[in-house]
Amino acid sequence: MRRLQQQKEADRRRRSEAIRRKLFRLTAFRRAKTVCCYVALPYEVQTWRMIEAMRSNGKRVVVPVTQPRTKRLQLSEVRDPSAELAPGAFGVWEPVPSARRPVRVDDVDLVLVPGLAFDRRGHRLGHGEGYFDRFLSRVPSTTPTIGLAFRFQLLDHLPTTAHDHAVQTILTA
Repeated sequence: MRRLQQQKEADRRRRSEAIRRKLFRLTAFRRAKTVCCYVALPYEVQTWRMIEAMRSNGKRVVVPVTQPRTKRLQLSEVRDPSAELAPGAFGVWEPVPSARRPVRVDDVDLVLVPGLAFDRRGHRLGHGEGYFDRFLSRVPSTTPTIGLAFRFQLLDHLPTTAHDHAVQTILTA
């Protein structure tokens, strides 16, 4: 976590852009009509520009909405990020209640996943609340899941438990 937070902003932007370019070249991304994309915290692979670029390319973008009472993520389509998103639970940006457009997980063609760290088998370390693991358990196995991470976040091995869900691919820079 410390290394994420201490990364220079210029490096974070440059690496995030390199990851965006890799993502946009993937067949799974090019085929996807509806993409679930997290809205990055300041120290994560930045997704604001990715979301804007996806919208400009005609993709439907949905983002997670935290439900603290049930500890689940719901999905909502976002059409105008600058007007519709505001800090929600845990400081994560999500659609304000009046701008929420619910989307079923079965309607998503690709899922982009954050993490503090990933291992080479696709397991991830999150913030410890299990929101993304519970969400990933609902994603159809045929839907590609891609972790976005800076190269230093990729580790050889992470400890896992039975409720952990691995992503299928990890993109780094």
